[in-house]
Amino acid sequence: MGKIKSYFVEIDENLNILNSSESFHAYIGQSSVKNLDMIVPPVDLDGLRDAVLALEPGQSSLSCFRVRDNDGALSWFAATMEKHVNPDKNIKVALSDVQSMKNDAEQECYDKMTGVYSKSAIIEYAQNLMKKSPPVNFYFFLMDIDNFKSVNDTLGHMAGDDVIIEVAKIAKKHLGDKGVVGRIGGDEFMLVLEKVNQEPELREILMEIRYEIREKYMDEQGNKTVTASMGGALFPDYAKDYDSMFQLSDKMLYLAKTKGRDRHIIYTPHIHGKVLYDGKVMTIAQHMLINNQKSDMIMELMDKFMMKRTISLNTALEKMLVTYNLDEVYFLGEDSFISYFGLKKITDDAGGNRFENDSLDLSATLPEDFHPMFNTYPLKVVNMFHLQRENYPKFSTFMVDNGFRVLVVYHRTLTRRGGYIIFASNTNSSCRLAETDFADLTYFSRMVELSGRCP
Repeated sequence: MGKIKSYFVEIDENLNILNSSESFHAYIGQSSVKNLDMIVPPVDLDGLRDAVLALEPGQSSLSCFRVRDNDGALSWFAATMEKHVNPDKNIKVALSDVQSMKNDAEQECYDKMTGVYSKSAIIEYAQNLMKKSPPVNFYFFLMDIDNFKSVNDTLGHMAGDDVIIEVAKIAKKHLGDKGVVGRIGGDEFMLVLEKVNQEPELREILMEIRYEIREKYMDEQGNKTVTASMGGALFPDYAKDYDSMFQLSDKMLYLAKTKGRDRHIIYTPHIHGKVLYDGKVMTIAQHMLINNQKSDMIMELMDKFMMKRTISLNTALEKMLVTYNLDEVYFLGEDSFISYFGLKKITDDAGGNRFENDSLDLSATLPEDFHPMFNTYPLKVVNMFHLQRENYPKFSTFMVDNGFRVLVVYHRTLTRRGGYIIFASNTNSSCRLAETDFADLTYFSRMVELSGRCP
């Protein structure tokens, strides 16, 4: 914040100016002013006179009134008035320009180059939203311009500044009254969409921002010369404070960059992996290590099950459920759709897991409820909360009735017998699956199918 402008004046009880600083003369634009009533509006004079007359020798008081400057504009001042113990002495008045203080504060809220929120202002804005009780749902996103260094190197820094200004303007336009945007450094921006808590609306806004940036800087050959990438998540579903939300969004932005830029990525747990319980986001290296360990386990498991035949299908399934934090697995026939084998994980009082055979009635569903789900890939992941009920009404009802949150459905097409293998997580499960987990489950299911040991 800028330094508060201060001036000094000496007056008598009739508001006559007896002495004043040169800076005060410069502010009012004239040295011939003899009384404060010439520069203080009448509506403020009565209060000022009352404050002066109420002063006792040796006392001071605070008063606020407006003063007209050399351009005729009125600004608010806070005046500390002090009366000397000697009544013959002048009343000293220290004037502080609170209007300039307010203007400086407002200027600090906005980035000078782009006119959007400054870094400190947008961070404070987001943090204040996160502190609300009860918690408020909103989307938090980071955005930056792709390959911005090449823009500066090719077109020069002046052109680079113009691009930053234009990108900020585009983002602000499409956010409208749904949220705010701030510049947090260089070509980096933060978006806080406080009035958006539904993903379809969010995607539309983010796509509009990206498309307009892309179109504006398309060259004559149709090549994209400037694009933007974004990454973010929903608060407070996946992060509980500002630091963890920023880290999570930064990971999603990094992922958008690595996947080819000019895209936005919304954090989705079963796709992008887990958030640690302390609110910190796993690094890419940590994810790779965990995923590699799982994949190694699958290979070892299949070696024992397929080649050496030293473990049973039941043992292999138990290992899979524990490793991927799944609750149940079902083998379904192609025609009857009634499970004749199921393995259900049960947590006992001591916190350990045991497994029991279970049966699942799928007679309410028909093959046509399943087949459209497998177009080009043998594995289908169905999330109860994202399921298109109008497309799969019976399947949706089946999930709700049985308390399933996520189903991973494998279609057995490699053998004449056919059918399905379904891995399930219940609605109260903490299961989170990444893309590599789906690949592992596909491989495991294929090996089980080819083994000829399906029930």
